[in-house]
Amino acid sequence: MKRTMVGMLSAAALLAGTAQAQEIKVGGIFDLTGITSDVGKPFAQGVQDYVVHVNETGGVNGKKIKLIGADYGYKIPEAVALYKRLVNDEHVVLINGWGTGDTLALKDFISKDKVPYISASFAGDLTDPSKTPYNFFVAPSYSDQLRAWLSWVKEDWKDKSRHPKVAFFYGDNAYGKAPMEAGRRFAKENGIDVVDEEILPGNFQDATSQLLNMKQKGADYAYINVTTTGVSLVLKGAKALGLSTKFGSNPYGFSEALPLVAKETAEGVTGVMPHVPYGSNVPGMKALIDFNKAHHGGETHDAMYVRGWATATVWVEGLKRADKAGKLTGEGVKAALETLKDFDMGGLTSPITYTPTDHRPTTRCAVYIIHGGKLVKVKDYDMPRRADWLGL
Repeated sequence: MKRTMVGMLSAAALLAGTAQAQEIKVGGIFDLTGITSDVGKPFAQGVQDYVVHVNETGGVNGKKIKLIGADYGYKIPEAVALYKRLVNDEHVVLINGWGTGDTLALKDFISKDKVPYISASFAGDLTDPSKTPYNFFVAPSYSDQLRAWLSWVKEDWKDKSRHPKVAFFYGDNAYGKAPMEAGRRFAKENGIDVVDEEILPGNFQDATSQLLNMKQKGADYAYINVTTTGVSLVLKGAKALGLSTKFGSNPYGFSEALPLVAKETAEGVTGVMPHVPYGSNVPGMKALIDFNKAHHGGETHDAMYVRGWATATVWVEGLKRADKAGKLTGEGVKAALETLKDFDMGGLTSPITYTPTDHRPTTRCAVYIIHGGKLVKVKDYDMPRRADWLGL
């Protein structure tokens, strides 16, 4: 009887070990309650839903993904603590992260621990693997996005007697400031005058003073680098002051949600969109729509949800390639991601390429405009992959 009990325990342990071997742990650091939660929640849902979709359709070469995610409220100390728990206690093979400030704060840990970190921050700082070898994201950098929008400004400006005057509005944090130096340099190189820069504090409720400062500088255009709620506050303030400035937005301020929140003040606003609006007529959209019909009663989403789904699509591909090579480790996943070349995203975003010397996934940026409350594509801008722009 004792031998039988030992045999049963051994069998149970073997089954538990086998089940564990068929499970891949992935970490998730999400903002569900912080100052960027207006866009953080749909992004997180997109990531979570894609993981469910993958597990229902064969997993990672038969292995299930266990996504261990938590809210950090957009607070850097909480992100650091969560990161350490995921790496040291949960032993995740990679992490799907979120914000710029926390991602930059973690970059040295990430490099030392050799844990691939696929963020929702598109800061140009994270694209140079000689400095941040384990950082990746799935979009053109914030810097290339701002360069693309400034390229649109240059084309839109018809007065040849002077340069267009541009103002920058940005949050008082790493995310807000991330592309500004690149924007200043690009503007100077391309005959665009940056005449004003206005900082928007966290959770601001009114931008009147910043808008009045901009009015005095006579800006023809203004780029807003905060999330949707903040962009809508700036637009409403500009409307109340009767300003004629043409406003543009970064990709976390511009989606289907903006005209819903900002109402008529969003009309004519431009924005960079690295991921297509939900429901766009692209091949990759069918899986999202079918999934939501099956799991969420056919509810619709926005580009932030598409962004989460697309981000997870890329790191799942990295897991599949690493697993197939028998190297399902942080180093193996990094190497696998660096084999992606023009990886087809089904039109959800541009094809993705990483190399061991360049982690810019794409430099192609789409500019959209809001017409009649709808998002309409203006043009795709292919920014040059300049060596001096790597890491900037």
